[in-house]
Amino acid sequence: MADILRDKTTDEQTQVKERKHPRYPYTAPVTYRELGPAKTGRIRNLSQGGVMVDLPERYPPGTAFDLLISLDQRSISPQAEVAWSHHAAPEGATSYVHGLKFTRLNLQDRLTLELFLAVALDGKGRAGEGL
Repeated sequence: MADILRDKTTDEQTQVKERKHPRYPYTAPVTYRELGPAKTGRIRNLSQGGVMVDLPERYPPGTAFDLLISLDQRSISPQAEVAWSHHAAPEGATSYVHGLKFTRLNLQDRLTLELFLAVALDGKGRAGEGL
């Protein structure tokens, strides 16, 4: 099992190096809906191509969601799918970390996200918490 986790970590590190869109730390709630009622999770980081979130349940890759992400005074409503997921912590985890890739982001939402990332970034290239 440790070998599997080690390989997965190596794969995720490779993905970070090959990422098309850089991710920026951003902490805020996210509302997501697969089928049925909406649920709430927590954003860890954000990019133009997707978002890393903590969710109370673990979902397999390919699971599709409708999202609602608050960005300062605005919000965006992209569709996304799970690219990967794993436990947030090995023991006693109450949430699971997921990498979500945006699959549909309308033009207005795309522009809102791009503007948010451009304005919210400080001199270190990081988005602040809950901007």
